[in-house]
Amino acid sequence: MKKVPLLALLVTAAISTACSSTGQSQNTPAPASSRGPAGEVTLSPSDRTAVETSVRASLGQPSASFRTMIGQRDATGVVTVCGYFNAGSGDTPFIGTLGGGSFTVSNLGGTAEQTIAVQSACHGRGIYV
Repeated sequence: MKKVPLLALLVTAAISTACSSTGQSQNTPAPASSRGPAGEVTLSPSDRTAVETSVRASLGQPSASFRTMIGQRDATGVVTVCGYFNAGSGDTPFIGTLGGGSFTVSNLGGTAEQTIAVQSACHGRGIYV
């Protein structure tokens, strides 16, 4: 029988522990509205629902569909969400703020100028949709 060096056992144990202790399950993302470090956040299903509900209400289009949503937390904890919706006339960008379980629309695309303004605002917050 071969003896396994102690160092190999320790390394294996450390790797196993590091891989298994993620702090959160991949299936249950933390709500974006909870405070955390700056950077991209994973939007929970309830976050996505809040965004969709608010954008649809702002549009007056209850059947608008959504293609992409990206959340980004800034250094102060504010979560900005940018994405695209389609209310029947093609993909249109939106931007707003998510917090406390609700989403506030800041701006919606529409005309070429409005679309550029929304995309520029998203880019200014580090969100490239």
